[in-house]
Amino acid sequence: MPHITANGVRTFYRTLGEGPALLLIAGNGMDHTAFDEQLPLFAKHFRCIVYDLRGIGASEVPDSGYTPAEMAKDALALLSALEIEQAHVAGYSLGGAIAQEMALAQPQRVLSLSLYSSYERPLPYMRLRYDILIKVVEETTPELWAMYSAFSAFGPEFINAHERALRDEIAKRIERWKQGDAPSRTGLAGHYRAILAHDTAERLCELRCPTWIAVGSTDAVTPVWHSQRMHQLIANSTLSVFPGKPHRLLNFEAEEFTRGALGFLLTHRNRP
Repeated sequence: MPHITANGVRTFYRTLGEGPALLLIAGNGMDHTAFDEQLPLFAKHFRCIVYDLRGIGASEVPDSGYTPAEMAKDALALLSALEIEQAHVAGYSLGGAIAQEMALAQPQRVLSLSLYSSYERPLPYMRLRYDILIKVVEETTPELWAMYSAFSAFGPEFINAHERALRDEIAKRIERWKQGDAPSRTGLAGHYRAILAHDTAERLCELRCPTWIAVGSTDAVTPVWHSQRMHQLIANSTLSVFPGKPHRLLNFEAEEFTRGALGFLLTHRNRP
C-alpha cells in the first residue's frame, strides 16, 4: 500500500484519474473510501487524491496533533511529497475544517474550495455532542458508540423518513469494530477533539478562491446556519442546500449532490 510521511505522520493515500489535482478530505472517523461514490465521476476530469487522516485507517495514529490546523499541515505536506504545487480541495465535515485551514495557511496552493456539510466554529450544541462522543468512544462499548453516533448524526426528520437506512447504518458501524481494521479509539477521540478545536469564523473573510458550500436541509451535525454563515463570510462563495438530505451528503441519496459538486469543480477546473 502506498504511504508517504507527511508532516511527520506515516500517511496512506491513493490517486485515481488524470488532470488537475483534486484533494478529497474525509470527515471524522472516515477513511479514504469516503468518496467512493464520487470518484468514478470526479476521476474522469481530475487527478483525485484520497488519503487516510492521521488517526484512522492505514495511516499512523499519533497521540497528539489533532487540530484542523495541524491536519492541514499534513495535507499540504502530502501534496508537496506528491510534487503537487496547486490543487482543488474538497472536504467533508471535519475535512471541510481542514480544507479551510489549508486555504488560509497557503492560499496560493488552493485553486478552489468545496466545503461539504462543514462549519466555521462549534456552537454549544455541537460541543456537547462531541464531548459526549469522546466519553462514549473512550469509556463504553462499540455498540453504544455506533448507536449514539448514528442517532445523533441524522436527526428526527431523516430518521422518521428513513428508519431502515438508519438501522442499517448502525449495523455497519457495529460490524466495523469486529473487523481487523477497527478504528482506533485514540484516533476517533482525536478527530472529535479536532472538531471542537476548529474556529475560522474571524478569518474566513480572508479567503478569495472560488468556494462551493453544500449542506443538507436536515443536517443535524452541522445545521444549515453554519453553511449560511460561511457563505456570508467568504466573498467568492456559492451555497447549495439539498432538501431532505442529512449530514452524510456523500453517501445517502448522493446522486444530486455529486452532480452539483462536479459541476462546480468543472467550472473552475482550468483556473490558473
